[in-house]
Amino acid sequence: MYSVKKSVSILKKELKKQKLPELMITLGSGWKHVLQKAKIEQEIPYKDLFGVAASVPGHEGKLIIAKVAGQRVVFMSGRLHMYEGYTAEEVTRPLQVMAALGLKRAVLTAATGAINEKYRVGDFVLLSDLITLFLSMENPLSGPQFQDLSQVFNEQWREQTKQVFVQEKLKYWDGVYTYCHGPYFETPADKMVLKILGTDVVGMSTVPEAIMARHLGLELLGIAFVANLAFVKHSHKDVQGAAEKAGNEMSRLIEGIIQLEKD
Repeated sequence: MYSVKKSVSILKKELKKQKLPELMITLGSGWKHVLQKAKIEQEIPYKDLFGVAASVPGHEGKLIIAKVAGQRVVFMSGRLHMYEGYTAEEVTRPLQVMAALGLKRAVLTAATGAINEKYRVGDFVLLSDLITLFLSMENPLSGPQFQDLSQVFNEQWREQTKQVFVQEKLKYWDGVYTYCHGPYFETPADKMVLKILGTDVVGMSTVPEAIMARHLGLELLGIAFVANLAFVKHSHKDVQGAAEKAGNEMSRLIEGIIQLEKD
């Protein structure tokens, strides 16, 4: 994988003196449908920009600059995961690179499993907090970088997003996301422990990125999609299928969030 410095240099050349948008949206599994309505300006494969390619089904592996709802946005169409063999710091390289070129705000989306038994497949979860315990020593920061995580997600942005959910008539919950390394799904005993700890949804991404985003001073919003029920047997194919079915709802939500940038 390229260093942050090398990727910054490559992206500068690709931008050709254009300014990088201040808003970035990471598109998790199934979230790429918003790009169907986008006016795409530029597509840069991760292989060219970061020296590595995305390998997970449902993750395209491109950095895309496009105009949606009249606003220029940079999209990460797919992400890198620690279970692919990368360190926690390496999966956050895209954020580090873009922050160096003027990024100010980031939306992290993900397909997740529900631990909260009130949730149903197809629900959205506006993340209110994270459980980071299972990162253990594998986190994106090292040394005495004592990052304050007392408020991970921007509260004003969350309140504005709640209005988007209401306007678009999309069912949502406020919830807590817990990171688990993967690439296996959690055992029934794992899920019981997560429930006791206060987990609402569980996934294999998002947390390293959120920690780094806050370290970089970015305003942050997190949205999860419930793709499977945690106490029901499931597969990655099931997760992809559920997310694909909700593509229209995801697009409406992302467009609504982007329109907030006009205010």
